[in-house]
Amino acid sequence: MTRVEAHRSVLGRLHRLLSAFDHEHTHHSLSDLSRRTGLPLTTTHRMVGELLSLGMLDRTDEDQLCIGVDLWNFGLLAPKTHGLQRVALPFMQDLYSTTGFPIHLGIPDAQQITTVESLRPHGPGHERPRIGQRDPYHVVAVGVALLAFQPAAAQQRYLSWLEDRGGTGPDDPATVRAALAQTRAAGFSVNNNRTFPRVGIGAPILDHTGLPVAAISIVVPEGTTNTPYGLLVRSTARSIQRTALEQRIDVHPGPGSGRTHPSEGD
Repeated sequence: MTRVEAHRSVLGRLHRLLSAFDHEHTHHSLSDLSRRTGLPLTTTHRMVGELLSLGMLDRTDEDQLCIGVDLWNFGLLAPKTHGLQRVALPFMQDLYSTTGFPIHLGIPDAQQITTVESLRPHGPGHERPRIGQRDPYHVVAVGVALLAFQPAAAQQRYLSWLEDRGGTGPDDPATVRAALAQTRAAGFSVNNNRTFPRVGIGAPILDHTGLPVAAISIVVPEGTTNTPYGLLVRSTARSIQRTALEQRIDVHPGPGSGRTHPSEGD
């Protein structure tokens, strides 16, 4: 094994270990991590000890391992979220104060969308989505708004993936294609795949070239007239877009953002 291969191997094991944590598995024992990653217990023990000393992992009073504050701080510096999130948050807060409905901000994350900010009331029915949650484009309003304004080739790759999977119902490529066309025409998306019976309404935030770098959405109650909220969300997205451009926030999606082929695990 060359030095480069050994280096990649170490980084690969580190990625596997940290990827064992998600929203459904926020705490692990040492043996849990070993099982979930497939790493030997001795290797897991050594890596966990180093990560604890670096503050990238933490240990609870119950002796469970969790993501550390230092790792969280690193995540906040991600350029695709930091500047845009700072610009978007005041506008999202205004929209939330005006409507009282959940407001979400999502960005394209290579193969999916990731929720990076969320304002929502407490109580049942408002648990989705969570910050850091990833979803295929077509199942959430933010994702449909993003995909609808991607280049035609990127959309076609995504639709071909759905076709290869034999998608039916809301996963049917023809249904998704029609939703994309409606979104482009209206300037906002309407989607209830993950919010039923409530309805998600999303609008894209574009960069200086017209490519979508993010989208915001509002989740309204069943039976609510969609168009007024669609226009409101679209107006809010454009305000965020204009402010980001005025402040020269680097919101270009960057290499790989057009790869709209979801992973097979979705």
